[in-house]
Amino acid sequence: MRMTRAVLVGAVVLLVAGCSATSDGTASPASQDPGVSQSVSSSSSESQSPSGGQLPHSGAPAVSDPLPESAIPEDPCDAFTREQVEYALGDDAPEGERGDVATGPACAWQDTDSGAGFKAFFGTVGGEGLSSYYQNTQPESEEWEELPPIHGFPAVAFQITADGMNCQVVAGLADEYTVAVAANPSRAKIGELDPCDLAQEMAELLVENLKERAGR
Repeated sequence: MRMTRAVLVGAVVLLVAGCSATSDGTASPASQDPGVSQSVSSSSSESQSPSGGQLPHSGAPAVSDPLPESAIPEDPCDAFTREQVEYALGDDAPEGERGDVATGPACAWQDTDSGAGFKAFFGTVGGEGLSSYYQNTQPESEEWEELPPIHGFPAVAFQITADGMNCQVVAGLADEYTVAVAANPSRAKIGELDPCDLAQEMAELLVENLKERAGR
C-alpha cells in the first residue's frame, strides 16, 4: 500500500482512470459495512465516550483542535462541490446518491460504465471516533497505516483485503466523530492504481471543504 499523496495531472484524471464506489471490501469500525461510526461533541483528548470510557483509546491519536460538528453538511451529498466531483470523474460525472448507514450519513458517486467512483461517510453515530477504528478495524485489516495529518486532523488508511481493489481513508474531526472517503480503482485499472492514493486525495478535498464551512 503506497501512502504518498497522488500527483494529479489534469482535472479529470483522479478517478476516471482510477476508482469505483466502495461497498465491497471496506469496513466500518465495528463491521465490514463501509460506513463509519462516531458521534457528537467537540472536545479533545480527555473527552468521554457514550459508554463512559476516556477518549481516545486503543492507541488512537487525540484530536487537538476539533472541528465543530456543525461543519458537517446536513446532506452528505454536499460533501463535495460539483466542480470537485467533475475533477474526479469528468464532465459527465453522476450526481451523488445518498445511502445512509447505521454509523451516519453517506453519499456515493459512481460511474456505472467504468466502475469509477468514490463514497463519503460522516461518522456521527457511536461517539468513539478514530478510537473505534483502532480497536475494531485495525485488527481486521490486511493493510493499515497512519497518514500524515490531513489539514491538521489525524488520519489512517486501511484495506480489509490486500488486493488493490479498494481503500478507505478516515480522518478524526474530533475525538468522537470522523469523516471518511472510500475509493476503488476502475475495473480496468485494478492492480495498476493505488486506491489509497485516490481515497487520500479526495479526503483532503473533503476536509478542506469542512474547514471552510467552519470558517477556518
